[in-house]
Formats: sequence, structure tokens, C-alpha cells
Amino acid sequence: MEEQLMKFASRRPKMGHQPGLKLQRGVSLLEVLIAVLVLSLGLLGVAGLQTANIRNTQSAHQRTMAVLLASSMAERIRANATAAVNGSFVLPLRCSAMSPGASIQSVEQASWLTEIMTAFGNSGTSCGGVTYNAATRTYIVTVQWDDSRALGGSTTMTITHVARI
Repeated sequence: MEEQLMKFASRRPKMGHQPGLKLQRGVSLLEVLIAVLVLSLGLLGVAGLQTANIRNTQSAHQRTMAVLLASSMAERIRANATAAVNGSFVLPLRCSAMSPGASIQSVEQASWLTEIMTAFGNSGTSCGGVTYNAATRTYIVTVQWDDSRALGGSTTMTITHVARI
């Protein structure tokens, strides 16, 4: 009987080792390396999304500024209705600052172009212009700027604002 107990005792597994499993070494290190790789790829994706978000936010800010500037010129035209009816606020599309003249209209135009250059930079791509249709008594105010930093956007963006007097 002692013999049978000895055989049984020799078959008992050692502490920390289960029968049927081979000893595994380095598996946990490999799992950690794979987890770090997956995490780093995820962080790169988040960084790319953040960059795209910043670009689109800048583009949206510029569009908002263009709308505000076009509305500003429309209000300046409406404020001087006497000159507006005569088409005195007409300004060909201009991409550079101008010196204010003697009339209120030219002072307003020069101030407006300076505001456009300040908002979008004086790179020669920030433009403003005003056209007038006497038959319908409407002014069309145009603001253009370079939006090449936006994702998937064209390089030149244009906002138009129609003002009836």
C-alpha cells in the first residue's frame, strides 16, 4: 500500500504548475507590446482628428468673419441711403487697401477693406467688392479670402450678401 501512495504522491502536480500545460515564457511581455502598439495607433488617430478639427474650426471662424464683414458693408450702405440710391458705393473687387477719399462712401470703403485685410491677412487674396443693380435697387457685397488650410475646401472662398435699399 505504501507503494501505491508513493506513486500517487509522485503524480501530484507541483505548486504553481498545472498538469497538461507547458511552461510559457515571454507571453505576457508580448501581450504588453501588442497593447502598446494598439494604444499608440489609437493615439495617432486621435491626434489626426484633433488636427482636422483645428483646421475646420479656423475655416468656420473665417466664414463667420466674412459674413460679419459683408453685413457690415450692407449696413453702411443702408445708413447712407441718399448716396446708395445713386450707386455711389460701387467698388470693383479689390484685394488691396485703398486711401480714403473726400466722400463718406470712399472713407467707408477704405475702412471696410482695411477690416478685411485685418481679418484675413494682407496676402493679396483677401478681397472685397460691391456691385449695384439700379433696376432692383440691390447691392451685392462680396468678400473673398484664401481658405486653403481647410480640409477638402477650395483655396478661394466667397461670401455674398444682398442688400436692398
